[in-house]
Amino acid sequence: MAGGNRNLKASLTVLVFITIYGSGFVGGRYGLPYAEPLYYLAIRFGATAVILFVLVTCLKVAWPRSGYIHLVISGILLQGVFSVGVFYALYRGMTPAVSALIIALQPILVWLMVSVVTARKVRLLSVLALIGGVVGVAITVYRGLESSSGLTPTNVAFGFLGLLGLSTGQFYFQMKNPGAHPLVNGCVQSGSSAVVMLVGALIFEKGVIRWTPQFLLSELWMSVGVSIGALSLLFVLMRSESADRVASYFYGVPIAAGLIAWPVLGQRPTVSEIVGFAVIVVSIIVFNRSSRTTDAEQDPAAVPAGKSAPVPDRS
Repeated sequence: MAGGNRNLKASLTVLVFITIYGSGFVGGRYGLPYAEPLYYLAIRFGATAVILFVLVTCLKVAWPRSGYIHLVISGILLQGVFSVGVFYALYRGMTPAVSALIIALQPILVWLMVSVVTARKVRLLSVLALIGGVVGVAITVYRGLESSSGLTPTNVAFGFLGLLGLSTGQFYFQMKNPGAHPLVNGCVQSGSSAVVMLVGALIFEKGVIRWTPQFLLSELWMSVGVSIGALSLLFVLMRSESADRVASYFYGVPIAAGLIAWPVLGQRPTVSEIVGFAVIVVSIIVFNRSSRTTDAEQDPAAVPAGKSAPVPDRS
């Protein structure tokens, strides 16, 4: 019974994370017409850092004695570099469909990192599940690929920059794992990202911001809902599960983004999108079961049922 409750809680955590994180693509697109990307992100991360600092102070959460450098580096990669790549690609005309397809390579990239660092036994079923996830995303977004007018070398480079930041940031965080409270993680990472975004904006952008209700609503949701809600859940998942398994959950983000875009942007899911959703869900289930079997084969006594071993700290 206890194991069943843990699995249910973990599944709900993943579901809520995917839903909120997926809404970020819609929320970002909703607000980007009113500000340049770096200024948009500087405001978003700055607001997040201030809110989290107030929460940490009011709740009397303990600040760690060390590990801040790891939080700063992982935050700049996981939040800053990822967001710059995705937002600049969208700002320059890349469709969310193309962006989602590039980011969908993240589970494979993280899986390769984990396999190399930990010398993990490679299972064919895991490989097939990861490939299946990419196929599912491709099925989901292929109509967007057909109609995209923003598929330029520069935009693709920005998309892969976001992929690299997200993958290396998540992997680095789980390798070092400072063990701080999720609110502290978010505060330090958002604050450091805000500083980098602001410096970049002052150098490369003109400072054009239109303070419309749509822009303020977008910033509010991205700061509170995504940067605090979704990323706090991501920290929880990264502290309890392996890096490659957490990465596999990102296959579900396009599903959430597509379903949320239906009522918000009036984009009704097509039959192909529904088929793609189903393929993604099956791929996640198969990969998680395969990775759980691999963990048990490596050290059956060290891995409780229903869990995977987190990536160790090799600092």
